[in-house]
Amino acid sequence: MIALVTTESARGHDKDLGILSRALDASGVKWNIVNWDDPQAQWSDYSIAVLRSPWDYHERIAEFSAWLKVVATQTRLMNTLPIVEWNLDKRYLRELMSADIAVMETVFVETETDLSDGVFSRDVIVKPAISAGSNNTARYKNDVAGATEHARRLLNSGIAVLAQPYQSAIDEYGETGLVYLGGQFSHGFRKAPIFADNDQNHNGLYVVEEITLRIPSAAERAFGDTVVAFVKNKFGVSPLYARVDMVVNAAGVPELMELELTEPSLFLHLDDESPARASLAFANAASTNER
Repeated sequence: MIALVTTESARGHDKDLGILSRALDASGVKWNIVNWDDPQAQWSDYSIAVLRSPWDYHERIAEFSAWLKVVATQTRLMNTLPIVEWNLDKRYLRELMSADIAVMETVFVETETDLSDGVFSRDVIVKPAISAGSNNTARYKNDVAGATEHARRLLNSGIAVLAQPYQSAIDEYGETGLVYLGGQFSHGFRKAPIFADNDQNHNGLYVVEEITLRIPSAAERAFGDTVVAFVKNKFGVSPLYARVDMVVNAAGVPELMELELTEPSLFLHLDDESPARASLAFANAASTNER
């Protein structure tokens, strides 16, 4: 049996859960949707526990991190504990940079001494290193004081900060995301700009996004494959699911924005075959005897 792990506030917001449930039913695979913080959950009853939408984890990171370690002793966590622990903090981008994988320009602000005016003296996105759903993320157009105050507030809460220059190409082209299931490319999507001039629509859990199907370019597809191959080489196993979020720079070259290996939306509704691919990948993982 498969546990599809969520949180109470995400029920009704995670479209993938319903799609996955129906696809698993069609495959004859048993499943339950379980809140990660349910004290009554018997995790040892499940072959695997798949992190689907525990989208409040960033607000309870110490509790969630401790929970991950406990659950990993009772069942097989998917993605695996080493992958998830590495991916929880966006400073994993440093390692990808060191591996010569193109990552969009990123400044890591970890202490007060990193809060120099030069970091924020342009059009910049400020985000926490531990976050989900674009929470606590904002754009500052040459607003050094506003960006600095935002960063200082995050630092004071014990969270490091990332500053990334706003890519103007996003305004027209948007972002590109590639979804991988069982280590294989499944489908792509376009995310419309959410930090353009319009106010963000926040539903209390995450910033609502406009997502449409996108057939990735050859360069985007090759780049996504390279990023997922890095994960496999690092951890010795392909992630059960992965989402490679990228932007295209001024030269038309894909650059990594984020690598989602913990609880990404998979947008299975965009591709008719993706629910079956997800069901097969999850069923194969559940049938593996290794823990």
